[in-house]
Parts: sequence; structure tokens; C-alpha cells
Amino acid sequence: MNLHTTTRVPVNDSYASLLGKAVYVFAYYEWTIIYIIEKLEPGFVTRYSRGKPMTSGVVSKKFENVINPLPNTPQDLLDCHTKFSALVDRRNTLIHAHPARASDGSDILAYQTDPRRKFPNVQWSNGDAELLIKDIDNAAVEAGQLLEKLQ
Repeated sequence: MNLHTTTRVPVNDSYASLLGKAVYVFAYYEWTIIYIIEKLEPGFVTRYSRGKPMTSGVVSKKFENVINPLPNTPQDLLDCHTKFSALVDRRNTLIHAHPARASDGSDILAYQTDPRRKFPNVQWSNGDAELLIKDIDNAAVEAGQLLEKLQ
């Protein structure tokens, strides 16, 4: 166990850094999606920033509602929404996780919910966090390229 230098809570600094990076990379990605919605529905950024708070799930639903009525919706917009929606679900298993002890004795975050749900049990290992970061990063690059096409 490695204690963080500014707290007495047991946390491995590199693990906490990795989880923080996943949260940050997702936030950056989500804002790319928000700007795509803005391109399709001007004024959305103001409503998002100054209106009633929106969860990532609400942003995903808004994205879907903006692209579905488009005539001949481009496949890249549909794919972008599908990836964003899936990554919202994965990111939520991190954000809503709780501290737990892994089988190797390390302190980690774990997510547990109803077994009938999409991700009933997730233990956030370093590898899982790294994979999430990689997947978000790839999706963010694709969304950024899509945003540029919409300019």
C-alpha cells in the first residue's frame, strides 16, 4: 500500500493518477460531443453551461435526438453516438464505484449493481483503467475529426 502524501486515506498514487486521467480524458471527449451537438443545434453549449445540469446520459440522449431526425443521417454521426453512449456507461462504472480491497490486497475502486444490468460487477484494475483511457482517447480523436468536418 502506498499512502498519498497529502492524505491518510490508503491510495496508491499511480493508481489514483490513472483513474484521474480516465475522468479527465472523458470530460475532454464529452465536450467534443457537446460541440458536435452545438454544430447541429446552435445554442446547445449555452443551454448546457447555463441551464439545468445535464448528466452524460442526458447529453447522449440529446445527441441521439439531434441526429435521428436528420435526413440520411451520416453513418459517422450514428457511429459517434453509439461509441459515446457505450463509453458513458463504462465511465459511469468508474464514477459510481466504491473503495474495495482486491484479491491481491490492493486498494481499488469496484462497481457493483443488479446482475441484470449491463455492467453488474467491475473491479477497476490498472489495466482496466488503461483500456478505458485508450478507448476514450480513440473515440475522442474520431469525434474531433467529425467536428472538424462539421465546421
